[in-house]
Order: sequence, then structure tokens, then C-alpha cells
Amino acid sequence: MEPGTPTSFIPKRPIISEPVSVQRNSRSIGLFTLITFVIMIGTALSYVGIYLYQKQLLDQKANLGTSITEAQNEIGTDFLLEVKRLNDRIEGVRDLLKTHVVVTPIFDALQRTTLRSVQYKTFGYALVSDSLTKQHLVTVTLTGTTKSYSIIALQSDAFTENPLIKNPVFSGLSINEKTGAVDFKLVFDVNIQDLSFEKFINNLQKKEMSSEPSNTQT
Repeated sequence: MEPGTPTSFIPKRPIISEPVSVQRNSRSIGLFTLITFVIMIGTALSYVGIYLYQKQLLDQKANLGTSITEAQNEIGTDFLLEVKRLNDRIEGVRDLLKTHVVVTPIFDALQRTTLRSVQYKTFGYALVSDSLTKQHLVTVTLTGTTKSYSIIALQSDAFTENPLIKNPVFSGLSINEKTGAVDFKLVFDVNIQDLSFEKFINNLQKKEMSSEPSNTQT
């Protein structure tokens, strides 16, 4: 070996192994704990608020029931019974008006459609029920006289122009020996809805409104 060449590779300074330190993020753990605490507090406050609101509604309901009971006691049972009787009477009058029949529209229809050479002698009507449709009708029966059979044919055609008159039928045609005129019997039907008192009043109001002069500025 050559002099001066070291014979050992052992380092002069001792090798010291340093421990690896693991640093934890304590700041992130503290933030998570804070958020969890805030959520718990918010949930608890929500439950408390809902409970108090429900209790307030129940108290209001109880107070309202007490107020209604006190008002009923102050009004009195006799007054309530009288109000109920009055309401029943009003409802009865309304039902009566709905079923009440007015014959004025029949006279108006006859006036509009009857020829000048036709004269009526008698007039009558009756409430009947149609055997097929089961609907209520008003059957009108008249007797009259005219100059000839041809006028009766013309009169039958004139009735078809009026929607109120349904199924007009002439019968009992005969020559009057004293006057030489043709006597007849006329029967036709009218829908009971067209003769209701309520509809008659409404039509009168419409006519009055249409006849009023309009205030126009010139």
C-alpha cells in the first residue's frame, strides 16, 4: 500500500438520524368544529322558534273560539232562531219566484203573430208534463173565428216565426151558420222556462235600459 492512503471509510463525524416531525393542521380542525357548533345552535334555535309559533297559533285559536262563544251568548238563542226563520222564508220566496208562471209573454207572442182577420174568443192554459221528455210545459187552448180556411193556413205559418209558440194545431174547423165565418180551436205548447217570473223581470229591465236615451255630448 501506498503511504498516506486512508485505510478506513468510516466517517469521522457520527451519523445522527433526526426524527421526522409530522405537523398537523390544527387551524383546519378548529374551523370545522366552529362550523359544526354554529349548525347545532341554528338547528336548536329553529326548533325553539317553531315551537313558540305553534303555541302562539293555538293560543289565537283558543281566543277566537272564546270570542265566538261570548258573541253567541250576547246575541241570544232567540235572535238566532229568528234569523234562521227569516232566511228560510227568503229561500222559500226565491223558490216560488223560480216556479211562478207569467202568461204575459203568451199574450205578447199572440199579438205579434196573429193576423188582423183572426179573432180569439176564449183563452186558457194548463201546466202539463210531456210523456216522452218528462219536461213541464204550458199548454194553451184558444177558440176563435176567421173569414176563411186559407187564413187559418196563413196563421199557422205565422206561428212558426215565433220561437215561444210550439206545435200549434188547429182543429174543430166549422162554418158558423149565423156569420158565415170559420170557427176553430187552437192548441199550442210553451216551455215553462220561457214563462218564469224571473226571466220576465229580467226582460223588462233590459227593455227599460235599452229604451233610455243615451247621454252623448255633441
